[in-house]
Amino acid sequence: MVGSAFSLRQFLALSLHHVGEGSRNYYVTGGNALNRTAVLALLISLAAGAHPALGQAAPSPTDSNSILQVWQREAEYWRYVKTGDVDAYVSLWHDKFIGWPCGQDHPRRKASIGDWVREVRDKHINVATDLTQEGAEDFGNVVVVHYRFTRVDTYPDGTVEGKGKESKITHTWMKQGDTWLIIGGMCGTLPDSAK
Repeated sequence: MVGSAFSLRQFLALSLHHVGEGSRNYYVTGGNALNRTAVLALLISLAAGAHPALGQAAPSPTDSNSILQVWQREAEYWRYVKTGDVDAYVSLWHDKFIGWPCGQDHPRRKASIGDWVREVRDKHINVATDLTQEGAEDFGNVVVVHYRFTRVDTYPDGTVEGKGKESKITHTWMKQGDTWLIIGGMCGTLPDSAK
């Protein structure tokens, strides 16, 4: 981000001209006046990595250590899915978990959360995924993450499911001892307009 911040600083030095004195400071860019607060907010969002048009494919350099640990647990989640490791997958979930998995009519508890991974294992389904991190927040011993993903399942007979379908997940993780566990979550498909 240092290179980006330096380039942005150079751009602002060359293209923004201070006009006006007093309690309100304005800048002009190509004849348009901008409030100093708006420029500062823009700079902070760019420095923090908020680039909605580009998406966020990697953790922000400003993410806390807890957020980084939880993103690592999310990577383990998908690795366990791909390998069909039901026991390891279920170990990611708190005993009191309740959440709403993709494609389900009702929320589920931990007892049934591994059923679809068991199906991946037993039916020898090859799972390919692509994840895009959308946001995360650290609340101390709780971290909430949001991301979008595609999941393409290829069956041994060559049948392919999920191509072009994008979904979203929110997971709420709680630290229990030294281990982050999922205590709640929600999954759903994204409308075509959100892609």
